[in-house]
Amino acid sequence: MKKLTLHLIVNVQAGAGNAKKVYTISKEFLNKKNIEFIPYFTEYAGHEKKITRYLLKKILIEWQPDIDNFPLLVVLGGDGTLHEVINVLHDHPKIPIGYIPGGSGNDFARGVSLSINTKEALDRLTSLNHPSPVKVIHAKFKNTDTKRIILNNIGIGLDANIVTTANHSKTKKLLNKLHLGSLTYLSAVFKVLHKQEAFPITFKTDTHYLSFEKAYLCSITNHPYFGGGVAIDPTASPYENEISIVLIEKVNIFEILYLAIKILNKKHLASKYVHHFKSSQLEITSNTNQFGQTDGEIIGNEAYHVNCHLADHLFWL
Repeated sequence: MKKLTLHLIVNVQAGAGNAKKVYTISKEFLNKKNIEFIPYFTEYAGHEKKITRYLLKKILIEWQPDIDNFPLLVVLGGDGTLHEVINVLHDHPKIPIGYIPGGSGNDFARGVSLSINTKEALDRLTSLNHPSPVKVIHAKFKNTDTKRIILNNIGIGLDANIVTTANHSKTKKLLNKLHLGSLTYLSAVFKVLHKQEAFPITFKTDTHYLSFEKAYLCSITNHPYFGGGVAIDPTASPYENEISIVLIEKVNIFEILYLAIKILNKKHLASKYVHHFKSSQLEITSNTNQFGQTDGEIIGNEAYHVNCHLADHLFWL
């Protein structure tokens, strides 16, 4: 194992408090192994970005194998925390990031085959000698002139509507404290299934121009998973040079429920109501206001004109 100093950004609120337990296990593990680490605890929303900017200015460097005691940035939290941290490093793809999953969904960990068992994840982290490149989606939202790195997926339509409805639920904080946060999303699903209307959307890929008039759920994804382990595209991989697109058309409620069962069984891609394609470059246009999300973070209710491509970022995985 290469000698490292771990600069550990810890979001103890992630996973409805699960990350606090993950940190306790991590602290004991690292102390027992005599691995040097410095924790930085987030205290409010967006604090992880401020911490990352500080570390970027003072401590973090691009990967160099000949440096003894390399300063490694490690995120302990959920997909949202990791999303915000990597976006601060948008222009620094050669600064590696380690990850200890502590969220509720942990879709990125599933996508890169990283164990969500804390000790197993730490064993892997501390046994490596070098980082590896992982494909991430670089997205430019032209309507708002913003750029984002996407680790998991961009969602437009149903899934983003569910996330938005759940996050604005009056009972979310209470259910999270009772470790029943999944009930918030289950409730949101039933509220949104009927309300989500069909919408038009177009895609320009490397080779085709595709147009759909009755889109219901649209996922632009970097690996198989969304929604806490649901394989929306079982064929996707963050190690291949292709962005995956899965679009589900609006159908009646009985077909929707049948499709939900097929999704859980990873057999939905064969449905005539599901459109599946891949491309290394992608342009997305949706001119009607729709809910959107990136890695579970709400974008808003707006029209979209998004350009996407893949790029490598180093991860200590």
